[in-house]
Amino acid sequence: MDNTVKTNQRTPLELASFTLVGIQRTIIQKEEMDPKTGQIAKAYEEYYGKQLFNKISNRLYPMRTHCLYFGYQDFQNCDQMKYNMILGEIVSEATNIPEGMVSIQVPAHRFCRFDCGPGPVPKVVIDAWESLYQLTPEDFGGVRTHDYELEVYPEDQFDKENMKFQLYIGIQ
Repeated sequence: MDNTVKTNQRTPLELASFTLVGIQRTIIQKEEMDPKTGQIAKAYEEYYGKQLFNKISNRLYPMRTHCLYFGYQDFQNCDQMKYNMILGEIVSEATNIPEGMVSIQVPAHRFCRFDCGPGPVPKVVIDAWESLYQLTPEDFGGVRTHDYELEVYPEDQFDKENMKFQLYIGIQ
């Protein structure tokens, strides 16, 4: 397997606080290896299959999908690692939250942004995440915090065979 980071660039930056509305799942990393038990792919299927994005009010960037990962537990041990994810969109205000969805206010935070792809989903996403294990704090532009990490999919990306996305990794 090719474990090199397929990026156009790595950019340390600070993101302002934002509010995300979407569906939430608890992820147990070892269960993600089996499509029958994994929750991430199922969440994407539900979100897009039921067009849940159309139910979100006050969307700032309609169809720009954000997948936020947070609340990591046991992140040093892949077999035991557990975390939360919210798949949705950034909103100007969290009002009229649809049934089955949640909102989260993410504080201003430093990130290292990776411009990833193009490539087929889910391989391009898996490869991007797996490549992180080889990186040093110098590569990230700071020490990885494991508190907030997110994938951002542009609103004009519909080709699952040539997907591009941005991966934001929280750093100190």
